[in-house]
Amino acid sequence: MATLRTATATEVADWDALVQANPDGGQWAQGEAYAALKQHEDGLHPVHLVLEGAPGVDGAVAMLALEHRSIVGRQWYLPQGPSLPVEAVPAFTAALRAFAQTVPHLYAVRIEPFVVDVPEVRSTLADAGWVASDRMQQNQHTVLVDLEPETDAIFAAFSKNLRNHIRKAGREGYRVEKVEPTDANLETMYRLMQTVSGGKGVAGMKPYRYYRRLWTELRDRGQGHLWFGYDGAHEGPQASSFMIGYGRYALAKDGGSVPDRAIRGGAHLMRWTAMQWFKEHDGRTIYDAYATPPSWKADDRSEQLWGPGQFKLLFGPITDHVPSHLLLLEPRRWRLFSRLVLPVEWRLRKRPYGIW
Repeated sequence: MATLRTATATEVADWDALVQANPDGGQWAQGEAYAALKQHEDGLHPVHLVLEGAPGVDGAVAMLALEHRSIVGRQWYLPQGPSLPVEAVPAFTAALRAFAQTVPHLYAVRIEPFVVDVPEVRSTLADAGWVASDRMQQNQHTVLVDLEPETDAIFAAFSKNLRNHIRKAGREGYRVEKVEPTDANLETMYRLMQTVSGGKGVAGMKPYRYYRRLWTELRDRGQGHLWFGYDGAHEGPQASSFMIGYGRYALAKDGGSVPDRAIRGGAHLMRWTAMQWFKEHDGRTIYDAYATPPSWKADDRSEQLWGPGQFKLLFGPITDHVPSHLLLLEPRRWRLFSRLVLPVEWRLRKRPYGIW
């Protein structure tokens, strides 16, 4: 039988290395930078867990849970976790139920495995007692590019339209630079995020303090990387992209640009330049374009992410991952939370479920 336990101090000290050794290749939202962000900015409490004896898994699996506390009790959320093959979820669930008996007033757990959404996966989760819920992490729907083939083969697999954009931007002098994520450059990054969508900024944009915390936590761990793009017509960069290198993944987390660009295709060239860097210097094997509409709504202009989705679709098809799933350990406390605590916290925080 699989068993779940609290991580030792030694394991916590080496947490990112353990997460990146997980069966799914390591999810950045299971790492220490995200834990620090949610602790300092959202008042959540990181809980470091280790699963041992999972069927079909060699070795232990590191799992980060974010704990929300209220007068009702405790609730856990495993962002993009657990990092397990779906076949091991029933054993994990049994281990979780047993471990929950040692955690006072733990009444609900939310998981979010980063696995492709197919009926068989949903069925396995449902049979283990999990109920499908809503989207939490933005890259539940995303475009993934395999970085393992030779560079020429990756480029050749792009659409003709994308290849033309990249070549044209290079010919016309668009310059892409990997820059140090200094405080000054991060401030520039944020300003460029505010210029998109007619000056309204990125949808759901948070205050600079929040982004700065995230970016510096990643930067200080060597996981955050920043690119600027120059078209020669603006003072300073015309575009920017903050990306994360974690486990097998290179994620295009945040981006911004001045809309009146002098050279078309600069954003395409920037992503392609970053992909090559991650492949050649950082050893990442999957590029995650990060956040698109669901594949079945890719052409729906009413979708909030329609515009970014159209750009990212040039790099490949949309991959849909399963949404978060909920396990109720104490339904009565969950009902109290939903009726009494959640409405208050949603008004205060205005984010999914008011707490995450």
